[in-house]
Formats: sequence, C-alpha cells, structure tokens
Amino acid sequence: MKFFFYADNLNPSQLKRRAPEHKFLFTAYLPDHSVQFCRWSTQWRCGLASVVPSPGEKVWGAVFEITDEDLKILDEFENDVPQGAYRHLPVTVITEEGEKLLVTTHAANPIGKFKPKEHYIDWVLKGLKQWKLPEECIEQWKAYKPA
Repeated sequence: MKFFFYADNLNPSQLKRRAPEHKFLFTAYLPDHSVQFCRWSTQWRCGLASVVPSPGEKVWGAVFEITDEDLKILDEFENDVPQGAYRHLPVTVITEEGEKLLVTTHAANPIGKFKPKEHYIDWVLKGLKQWKLPEECIEQWKAYKPA
C-alpha cells in the first residue's frame, strides 16, 4: 500500500518502529490541505499534527510503500491517542514531477486546537530533512514552533 506521511512518522527512528518494512518512494504534497494541531498527545505533552482541508494550501510529505503488517503496527500506535483518534483517509497527492497519485494517509478526528512544543517540531524536522523535503516545507514547520 502507498502511504503518505507528513509529520512525526517521517522521523526515521519512529518510522523504523512503526513501519519496519517501509520503502521510500518519493516526496509529494497534498493540495488544498494544511497542518493543524487538533489532537492532544500525552506522550509528547502537546498538540499532534493532522491534515485538514484548506483551499489553496498544501502539505508536503513523503510516500512510502508499506506492508499490511506495517499498517497494523501504525494503527496500533495511532490508536494509543486514544482509540479512534486517527482514521485512514484516501487522498490524491502530487509528485514533484506533477503526477497525481491516489494514496492513503492518517488524519485525526479533531477534538480542539492545541499548541505543538519545540521538541515535537524538532522531531518532525529531523524527518523532513532525512527525506529531503523542500525548504518551504521545513520553513513552514519551523514557523509552528512556539514563540
């Protein structure tokens, strides 16, 4: 299955634990969406990122091939915060070459607006740099850091 990751699951340490058989395919963006912090994480003690519809905006990430077993492990982690907090969402991403592709991603069932913390953003940034996401993506995530 082709899966689009856009936040903390891009961090190589986390990705290895949650989708051990993953294979990087390419970077891409999700058009007409933005990142919002609409779930609370007891692990991170801050808001967790999710994609939400937002006309004219885009969310960069990376598409990976993952196995059924990877998806099962991912879902177990996502359901820890709490069960049912995240759902699978079919989305069309656009590659850097302009090709459109239907993939799956996780999106939160929003419960409010929360602030991310610096350690969470730094964790995400490590993943963005690992997969060589565009500078505009890195700058966008840096802007989420608390002032």
